[in-house]
Amino acid sequence: MKHLISLQDFSQKEILELIELANKFIDEEGNIKSESIFPDKRILTLFCEPSTRTKISFEIAAKSLGCHVINFDASNSSLSKGETLQDTVDTLAQMDIDLCVLRHSDAVIEDLINHIRKPMTFVSAGEGAFSHPTQGLLDLMTIHQHKGLENLNILIVGDLDHSRVYQSFTDGIKHFNSSVTLCGHPDLCTKVDSSKLKYESDLDKAIEGKDIIMALRIQHERMDGQIDQISYIEDYQVNEQRLQKANPNAILMHPGPVNQGIEITEAVYKSKQSVILDQVANGVAMRMAILTKYLSQ
Repeated sequence: MKHLISLQDFSQKEILELIELANKFIDEEGNIKSESIFPDKRILTLFCEPSTRTKISFEIAAKSLGCHVINFDASNSSLSKGETLQDTVDTLAQMDIDLCVLRHSDAVIEDLINHIRKPMTFVSAGEGAFSHPTQGLLDLMTIHQHKGLENLNILIVGDLDHSRVYQSFTDGIKHFNSSVTLCGHPDLCTKVDSSKLKYESDLDKAIEGKDIIMALRIQHERMDGQIDQISYIEDYQVNEQRLQKANPNAILMHPGPVNQGIEITEAVYKSKQSVILDQVANGVAMRMAILTKYLSQ
């Protein structure tokens, strides 16, 4: 039984196959198709952290495929009474759950796979600080739609130390002939391995000539201290002036939630170069493709 935990072991072929399958779930008008392929499958969404886009898109994806969806409310479960996550998931697995979509602040899926007595498939909806594979795949899909995936100059700017998105995206894009530059406040980029990826602390330099600009949110909830917001905006906000330094047809991305006026300006968010809402729409189609792949094994 295969699980989707990270993109580290994915091949270029697997990524392109998922993008192709996801595109088949979008009609000519850009709407998501409903195809009752798995009416006998039960999907459990188990989110131990807040989520809007990922949680709702998985639910829509599963229902669009005809699945039965069980939304687990962690705050009103036996977890609040002291039951361990392992025992909770082991219990749920006995209820004929076919696939569990799980989000957690720690890396727990590997341990759960080894702990539960009745096997079920796990798909990561973001765990720990390293993995958000379905976001990585929908971001690759969005870039593929607009630019292809080869010979691109990509900039990722923001809170890299706490970003699952950045980790999973770079795991996926490494299979293509494109370059990635990282940028952000030095206090938010302490874990960057500059021997593997280029790091440039000056955003005005980093953004020059880029085809893709991906801005990331400052994740205050994962930080011990605070970053001065005024200085961050001055040095690292993607605004209209900075965006003009990129290639004229560059696209702007953001995994959300977006703090308009901090990571990017409202004008940039609403600009023709922004594909942020495309990412949201592609999230449903890509997650339909992922569920189809892992429910078919």
